[in-house]
Amino acid sequence: MTSVPRRPTVVACLLFLGVAVFSEPLRHLASIAFRAPLVVLHGGVRILAWLPSLPALSEQQAALRRELASHQLELIRLRETIRRLTRAQQLQEAASQPGVVASILGRTVLPTEHVVLVDRGRRDGIAPETVLVDEQGLVGRILQVHETTSTAVLLTDPSSRVAGLVERSRESGLLMGTGGSLIEFVYLDLEADIQIGDRVVTAGLGGSFPTGLAVGTVVRLARDERSASTTAWVSPAVKVRRLEEVLCVPPAASEAEPEH
Repeated sequence: MTSVPRRPTVVACLLFLGVAVFSEPLRHLASIAFRAPLVVLHGGVRILAWLPSLPALSEQQAALRRELASHQLELIRLRETIRRLTRAQQLQEAASQPGVVASILGRTVLPTEHVVLVDRGRRDGIAPETVLVDEQGLVGRILQVHETTSTAVLLTDPSSRVAGLVERSRESGLLMGTGGSLIEFVYLDLEADIQIGDRVVTAGLGGSFPTGLAVGTVVRLARDERSASTTAWVSPAVKVRRLEEVLCVPPAASEAEPEH
């Protein structure tokens, strides 16, 4: 009896097994392919659900930024207050007599006018001829007094006149504002003992300015034989353009009690 070939059956079995084996990964890939959009979609739904809270978060951040800016501004104010208090203490310690600390509110520095406005006035005990100083020396004097402010003429103003003294040699003369950066020191003898680098102070004559306040340093000299005189130019000890606070000291004449 002739046997029937079984090859087709074996091939069919192998095909069945192959399909069974390889179809599982395909099904897995297919499931991922179909699930992936769902995952993305699900994630998208979550993101969309989160989006309504973004405006609230943005507003919260803006509020925090405003609060931070407010705190920073307050910190700047506190630092400025501390600086001014420290400065006031330094001025009081540097002065040989008590006074009232004043802040510069404004200034006019022109060839014809060197004046400042300070934040102290009549209610603070300020009077005309009150002397302004800082730790470097003489600044000027009060010219006009108002209730809460005062106007002061600086040492460099063309109208300023102060009796001066060479600290080293005691030569005396008159210090005159020029409207520029230097002060003119006049009425010195031709042979006056004065030289570049000498320190000039107030002489205390006339009663307005205390004796010995630093005025500046001699930077230039001119001796004129025709007039038999010497003129010196003095660089102020105080840099008026940098002034922020000054000490207001009562005039020297008001310190002494009148004789009976």
